[in-house]
Formats: sequence, C-alpha cells, structure tokens
Amino acid sequence: MAASPPSDQGTPAPAGSAAGRSPRPLLAALLAVAAVLGATAVLRDRSTPAAKPAPAAVPAASATVRVYPAGRTAPALRLRTLDGRRLDLAALRGRPVVVNFWASWCAPCVQEVPVLRHAASAYRELPLLRQASAGHQGQRLAVVGVLVNDRPAAGRAFMRRYGGSWPVGIDPDGQAAARWGIAGGLPQTVFVRADGTLASQKLGELTRADLDRQLVGILR
Repeated sequence: MAASPPSDQGTPAPAGSAAGRSPRPLLAALLAVAAVLGATAVLRDRSTPAAKPAPAAVPAASATVRVYPAGRTAPALRLRTLDGRRLDLAALRGRPVVVNFWASWCAPCVQEVPVLRHAASAYRELPLLRQASAGHQGQRLAVVGVLVNDRPAAGRAFMRRYGGSWPVGIDPDGQAAARWGIAGGLPQTVFVRADGTLASQKLGELTRADLDRQLVGILR
C-alpha cells in the first residue's frame, strides 16, 4: 500500500511569506495616516476665518420706523469713502443728516435711490432755524451712505449706475452698522438732527412719503 502524502496541517509557514505576515502593522499605518490627515483638517479649519454672512434684504412687509428718545447722541461714524476720502459725522454737526445703510446686492436699496437723490438735491438750503444766529445763511441737509459687508468695487459700480452723488463710507465688517443698531437686514436709514442727536430710524426701503414724514423731525 502506498504511503499517504504528509498533511500540511500544523506546518508553520516560512518566515516572510504572505501567509505568515500579520496584518496589524498595515492597519496601524493606515490609522496613523488618517490621524495626521484629520489633525491637518482641524488646524486648517481653525486658521481660516469663517465667512461672515451678508445681511438679508428687509421684506417690504417688515418695514418699520423707530423713534429715539430725545437727547440720544448719534454714535461716531468715521469711515473711508468709496472715492478714498474720509467720512466723519462729527464734521457735519450743525446740519441735519440722513444716514443710509445699504449694499449693492439689495433690491430695495435700488428702489430707494431716487428718494435719496431727491433728498440730496431738494433740501440743499433749508429755512433758518428759529434758534439760529442772525448771521446763519441757511442749513443744508446732508445725505451720506454706509456700504455694509460689501465690496467697494461693487459699491462704486452701484453709485455710477444709479446716479448716487453723496459720500459713501465703507463698512467692510459691519462693525459701524452694529454700533448704530443696524440689525435685521438692509436697507436702513437713520435721521440725525442738526445737534447730533438721533431722531428716527427706518427699517426697510425708504419711500418718498417716509422721507417727508421723517424729515419733519430733523428740519425744525
């Protein structure tokens, strides 16, 4: 009777062969690579500032008017303008001021440009205030804009396209708007008396009727 071939069971595989290699070193290497990639992604996320969302346009149904208590001084407003000059509200003391907060992508901001043009041209010279000195030659209404969280190039293109001629300060991070209590969307318009105190604030698109009503509080 022929001898049966020897069985492979129980015979150790040669050292270095595929059958004898443990998968654990390979698994450990893959885990190490994954950990490095994960740490890199976390560091990248921490080093890259999150984009600040732009404020939304105010729906027409949400347009409201806020009236300020008497004697509240307007916050400081010092910004670089679209044409490279300086906008300083303090330099306008003695004149009533309309401060319009807007952005180039805002559809209601487009609609209210003719109203602001009217304000800038129709009220260049105002009647003398009762308490003004005899030498006072008249009081001009000032219209200024504040471009909020928007690109200066877009703001300049907007002003050229729609015929805006008033100075516009650049508020790239929205900090100036926040100091003025501008929240809930754009546009918003603040009416400032000649003595530098706040009169009212219009949330939403400014209409001609809105303008006439709010000017009553700062042109007297």
